[in-house]
Amino acid sequence: MKLLDFIICDDIRNELGNKHSLMGIYDDSIEFQVTPDNQNTWPKLLRIGIYAKVKTEDDEEVFKFKIRMKYNEKETVLVDSVLPQPRIKTLKKINIAFVHSAFKFENPGNITFFLDFYNQKKELIATLSPEFVISVKEKVIQ
Repeated sequence: MKLLDFIICDDIRNELGNKHSLMGIYDDSIEFQVTPDNQNTWPKLLRIGIYAKVKTEDDEEVFKFKIRMKYNEKETVLVDSVLPQPRIKTLKKINIAFVHSAFKFENPGNITFFLDFYNQKKELIATLSPEFVISVKEKVIQ
């Protein structure tokens, strides 16, 4: 398996024609703009979307997946789901679009994401992770 795309954004919308619109794409950081009097006020809530595209190999049949997030050494499972229809050998990609409506950021730090894929016997096939870490921080504005 190979992770082709992994995008963090504010929102994901399903469009006609089997398309997704990604709004507010983040690069390598999530910055909360705060005034000096609101600095260091945590937690902060944010709507967050995750879009991933994975290429599967010919002999892989994926039944279930998890999206895990490691945030300042604390790990959380964001999604634990069965695919709408198991990937059969003729379909060689998996698209995942997930929106968490109010994710709670407890404090500044770093986030790493992991995608786990399982077969129908619940055996782990692969764990994939994007090659970047997202930093969560405040930016003080005047």
